[in-house]
Amino acid sequence: MELPSFIFQAQENLVERPWGGEWIALLKGFRQAGIGESWEFSAHPSRPSTVLVKGQQMSMLELFSKFKDELLGKAAEKFTKFPILVRLIDAASSLPAHVHPSDKAAGNLGEKEGGVESVWLVFNKGKVYAGFKEDVKIEELEEKLKEEDFDVKSLLNSFETSPYDTFIIPPGIPHAGENLRVLEVSSNSILAYFLKEDFEKVKKVLNTKKVEDFEVKGKKGKAEAKNFGLEVIEVTGSAEINTGGVMNILYAAEGYFILKGKEVADLHRGYCCLVPAATESFTAESESGKIVRIYLKA
Repeated sequence: MELPSFIFQAQENLVERPWGGEWIALLKGFRQAGIGESWEFSAHPSRPSTVLVKGQQMSMLELFSKFKDELLGKAAEKFTKFPILVRLIDAASSLPAHVHPSDKAAGNLGEKEGGVESVWLVFNKGKVYAGFKEDVKIEELEEKLKEEDFDVKSLLNSFETSPYDTFIIPPGIPHAGENLRVLEVSSNSILAYFLKEDFEKVKKVLNTKKVEDFEVKGKKGKAEAKNFGLEVIEVTGSAEINTGGVMNILYAAEGYFILKGKEVADLHRGYCCLVPAATESFTAESESGKIVRIYLKA
């Protein structure tokens, strides 16, 4: 079977969180409070998405095992498992401070999953906290975290966000957020250690050094990590988009799109579409829209 130019999820893959709001549910066309995450084309074994391929439903795990080369293209040799996890995140209240391990640290801790690097694309005015403002001593931090009213965010760099700001969050960097609507692209792992609850693991992975703004703040509408990147493309009328010979995932941030490859497909605001590497280029048409192109790095 040859893959179509555009692949869509068969149903939504939504996760309730204590800090979730209504944004994601409203984007997807229904009313439900408390949805904190929407997993888009997830091939994570804990919550695999189901996709529709030429009328057949299959899990993303099956799609990857059967069509790895066609999906990943030039990046196929680099990855033994599906390489990314794409999530919409609605932190309507406070997203607690947490940190991700590196692959090496995850291995040393005996974790079954690999480490996590991630990129955030923010859609609203909110607040991101990332990296310590000054060097901290782990022993002093441990003592402070025992205090009832201590907020670790007071030690972190604080950023007032505006639409299409980006942040690059390497392993070891503590981060948090408030009132944030985010598209997150990360390694295909959900390892996260919360500073208050998981300190025994936190102290083995935490970067306690001062972090400068430029180390975590990406460009407006564009950011890259080691294995993937994203860019916001403005479309007025028609735009030719090249996949670069690797898998792309598109997210319609603003507007409605008609996608034209071997087939024609609609992409509505708030939804994603997977474009296999085998689709080398396609056309996106919109009266006026912004589409986010997520891509692998070969």
